[in-house]
Amino acid sequence: MKKISITFFLLLSLLAAACSPASADVITALAIEVNPEHLEKTASYARILGYNPDSNTMTVELIAPEVFDEQEVKALRPGDSIFTGGHEVLIQTIEVNERGTYIINRGDDPEQSLYLTEDFRGYSMRTFGDDDYVWITLDVIKCPIQDSLLFLDYIDEESGNSLELPVVHTAQELTARLQEEEASEVYTVGLATNNVYVTFDGEGNLATIHRFYVPWQ
Repeated sequence: MKKISITFFLLLSLLAAACSPASADVITALAIEVNPEHLEKTASYARILGYNPDSNTMTVELIAPEVFDEQEVKALRPGDSIFTGGHEVLIQTIEVNERGTYIINRGDDPEQSLYLTEDFRGYSMRTFGDDDYVWITLDVIKCPIQDSLLFLDYIDEESGNSLELPVVHTAQELTARLQEEEASEVYTVGLATNNVYVTFDGEGNLATIHRFYVPWQ
């Protein structure tokens, strides 16, 4: 009788384990390739925050879009979570529209309603309402201005439209404008609207600033 009872409870434990739901998953954005400690011969999305004429330095915020692994996104189920924008969001509902966009917790709360769109990187997290990416700040750095620095502007300053080839500005032209206007307003659209990428030379100096058209500008 004792052996039968032990066998029964063992079987009951195995059945309970088999029938219990799988543990919920929490997915996070893919690792960022840019290392702020070693910027030699690299490029990064950025926000230009300002210019200090006394030190002749530009304040640059290095940023990157939140991108998630395709297979991890497609495996998501209600009960799982996504860590995004500095906090964890519990998935209650998932929808996939005709364009392949994953809509998590559809609603009006930008903290809980998430939008993942597929592009060449994987699935990028989008902000609520204006279709901009969710951005991660990598670092805020002070960059000495080299005379060889170029600002390549792919936005028409008058119309705001995209240009096929950029207008080329020197470092002196750019810093002169930054002393007259705020970085968020300079050249009409500004340089802090998630519409810039920068490159660094072989010694890690700021080499070029590129401003490109974005639909949310």
